[in-house]
Amino acid sequence: MSKKSDHFHDEELDTVCPITNKEVIDDCHITIEFGYGSDLDMNTYTFSPVHDEVGKKVIKYIASLMPQGHSAEEFATNVMDDLFDSEWTEEDKRNHGLE
Repeated sequence: MSKKSDHFHDEELDTVCPITNKEVIDDCHITIEFGYGSDLDMNTYTFSPVHDEVGKKVIKYIASLMPQGHSAEEFATNVMDDLFDSEWTEEDKRNHGLE
């Protein structure tokens, strides 16, 4: 069945990653802002949306630059608790593809 003949197909969500050329919905968004002290001062790069694999590779690369004993996870925020009134159990997260 083609996407066009699928009655659940939504043209507005039919997006291609500008980096990998793979289909995406709302996989990942990357924004890099440069400020005072950088030769790229006042430049902002926004890649949105991009394929999930791009975001994971960017995080992996950033982690590779960090000093030993530090992790990119120190800068992560899980917004699940902000979006939902009740806390999800680890099982709920797994059942909804969030882990």
